Amino acid sequence: MAQFDVYPHPIEELRSIHPFVVQVQSDFLRAPEARITLPLTTPSVEAPPMSRLNPNIHLSDTVFVLDTLHIVAYEPSDLRRPIANLRDQADVIWDALDYALHGY
Repeated sequence: MAQFDVYPHPIEELRSIHPFVVQVQSDFLRAPEARITLPLTTPSVEAPPMSRLNPNIHLSDTVFVLDTLHIVAYEPSDLRRPIANLRDQADVIWDALDYALHGY
């Protein structure tokens, strides 16, 4: 498991809303009981997100929105077979978390 790995949402019933989660927990924590994740959702025309708090994330050829305020932890065994890694978008993800937690 690596920081910024993307996994299918571990709860199948929520995949229609949040198809994927991004693991944001530090790689320095080697044997934790849980992994901190942020869900990815599809963009909504009716309610455009706050771009700093909920930035667009590019995954393959598709644009998703980082749903920062729905941060959740899952057991490592719930996160199976990463499909991608978003390390190249780390600055945008960290900016969203900073804004949510610190207001800047």
